[in-house]
Amino acid sequence: MTPGTVYLHKDFLFADGTTKDKYLVVLGNLKNGIVLVAKTTSQGHHYRNDFGCQSGNRFAAFFFPANSTCFQKNTWVCLSDFYEISENKLTQGLATGDVFRIGHLGNMFTRDVQFCAKGSDDISEAQESMIDGSLAPR
Repeated sequence: MTPGTVYLHKDFLFADGTTKDKYLVVLGNLKNGIVLVAKTTSQGHHYRNDFGCQSGNRFAAFFFPANSTCFQKNTWVCLSDFYEISENKLTQGLATGDVFRIGHLGNMFTRDVQFCAKGSDDISEAQESMIDGSLAPR
């Protein structure tokens, strides 16, 4: 899965067992078939409306104003929760219609989001390594 790719995952399963339709951004991947993703939100009550990296905030995020990328609404890539998903599950979801490819952030924005994620207090060393191994080209 290419970093920066945005997917809409129908009935995304959260750690607490709840499900919801969620946009996911691929941040990195491993050769063993695991993909690191971050969810997004258009509900900005925890975030600033300043374009770019907000990793120093209580709720780390990267903000994209409406229509600046493939997101039609103001969107924050949430960098306080990271999800490791099987690439096979995503591929199967694409085949069954449970997952849809929405677009790509572009290499420059992808790299910015990746470096912002690496600055989050909530990322593990292993997850940071996943990003380092698949940084978007300049």
